[in-house]
Amino acid sequence: MTPTLSLTEQWTDNFFVAGRGRTENLRSTLSGGLDLLMNLPSTQGSLSSSMAVSHDTARDDTDFNYFPSFSGSLTHTFSPRLSVSVSDTFRRDDDPLLADPNGLQNQRRTFISNSFSVAVNWLVDVVQTQFYYRNSLFVADSDTTISHIIGANATVPIGALHSLSGGYELSFQDASGENDASQVSNRIWAALSRQLNVFTTAGVSTSFSYITGEGSDSRIANISLFAAYGTPAGLSVSGSVGYGVFDSDGASSLTHLFTATLAASYRFTRGVVSLAFFQDFRQTADEGENFGVVMTRSVNGTFTYPITPFIDGSIFAQYSRNEPVSGGGSQISSATSVFTAGASLGWRIVTWLSLELSYYYIERRSDHSSQISSSGGSQNQRNTPNLENSTENRATLTLSARF
Repeated sequence: MTPTLSLTEQWTDNFFVAGRGRTENLRSTLSGGLDLLMNLPSTQGSLSSSMAVSHDTARDDTDFNYFPSFSGSLTHTFSPRLSVSVSDTFRRDDDPLLADPNGLQNQRRTFISNSFSVAVNWLVDVVQTQFYYRNSLFVADSDTTISHIIGANATVPIGALHSLSGGYELSFQDASGENDASQVSNRIWAALSRQLNVFTTAGVSTSFSYITGEGSDSRIANISLFAAYGTPAGLSVSGSVGYGVFDSDGASSLTHLFTATLAASYRFTRGVVSLAFFQDFRQTADEGENFGVVMTRSVNGTFTYPITPFIDGSIFAQYSRNEPVSGGGSQISSATSVFTAGASLGWRIVTWLSLELSYYYIERRSDHSSQISSSGGSQNQRNTPNLENSTENRATLTLSARF
């Protein structure tokens, strides 16, 4: 059990994320928390909780804000063939970057998000099976999105080098407020992989989703080639390339998309560099607030280097772009993008005390001219001032103690 205490000072030159009439703010935050670890012969778990109290100089309506957070996981092994895992993450905050890392949330408002999952892993003879349930809740002002996902999958070896996997998911999404909508989604997928050598695996995968919504039904199909490569020297690369298509009863034509994912990292003698890329359709209600089906393209990179045994430095950059999909019930009226870049420096003063300084530059853009109609029509699309182009500079200083 490890109690924690931190004091944070954060300055921003555009607190309300406005295109014009920028407002500076200095946020002072005092946070106390508790970290727990459990490592028993059959049970392993972790718990991290925090209660933050903050004060903003730019706000007139309230003196203090309360931002609690919680993250926990627990795994129990009944036998070498059967185990159960449970996890939950809760957060209350008002940072748009925390509400949606891909940039769909680009206005400052207090939100509550919670993600819960439970999974049963069961090895039946040589077949590895998994049964799971996931729940996602997002609340902001009068907007509420809740998602339930029930699924099962199985992997069976074929000979010494091949394996065949497949699964099914049933999901229910319900949203109320400005993004009012509900839908049911059925998804099936399959993958065939082959181990090419000790360090390389490759294969092909395909998936199909049938989405039943209010007023129209839609379908998402995808086929991809994937591969993974890793060496003890410190290089790890995995990714996929494929083709996806979205079809809706509420759209006059198909939407085609080149899909791709990439996750790569390389560990030098001391430093670590990582790169990630993603491009695909997203059912946003499964992950947080409902914005309908959108096409997301994101790329991010990070370089971390220990300058001294007590001082670590890092630089990072991320770009994300979201585009509404015709017939996807998109709650955004035009494509939006966000670019984030910055650097951080951490100093471990003593064993229990550390200091961190970070800087962020955030640029948000909206393509008002590239509007794409959705099945819900313009009355269901977001066309609010939060779509204004804006930039923001942030500087954060945090002093943390672990007892």
